[in-house]
Amino acid sequence: MKYLIIAFILIASPGFAQKKKPVAKPAATKSAPVKKTTEWDELDKTFVAFIKALENKDKMTFDSIALVKLDCAECPGSDEQGDITHYVPSDVFYITVAEDFKLSPVYKALTSRGYAFNSMILKGFKPSFIKDGSDSKDLKVYEVWVPTYKPNELSKGHPGSSHAFQFVKVHGEFRFFGLTSQTL
Repeated sequence: MKYLIIAFILIASPGFAQKKKPVAKPAATKSAPVKKTTEWDELDKTFVAFIKALENKDKMTFDSIALVKLDCAECPGSDEQGDITHYVPSDVFYITVAEDFKLSPVYKALTSRGYAFNSMILKGFKPSFIKDGSDSKDLKVYEVWVPTYKPNELSKGHPGSSHAFQFVKVHGEFRFFGLTSQTL
């Protein structure tokens, strides 16, 4: 019987011995798809760079983003041409806005309330100084709106107002076009 038990152990042992479990091959790791930047992402990037240029009084960066002439109804000399446009040289805009930009209601609202995007197409309107290489007679304007004052915030009965930094695309790059405002 002793031999039978020993024989059984010798025969059964290899069958019950621990076998190496097959190592699962790791699934091919897929890198996350690279998110393609949208037009709005590019506008946001340009807008942030533009605001930083004004904050830091960085004229060189400002000039690289701004067009030669800008639409600015609140700038000195903007109504001298006698038409509905309010174009001023970008230097006039810079001198008017950059010096006290951090103290302005627009900047304070921008840093506390944020901003929103919008775009519009101006049919049959394209200033001659915008050389974007297209034959289009229309102008697509991208706006970054800042809610400057809520109703009754500035004074009792005031409807509130917002300001928009306007950009246009020139050769695929956003360029600063002007600043406008509206009451709510």
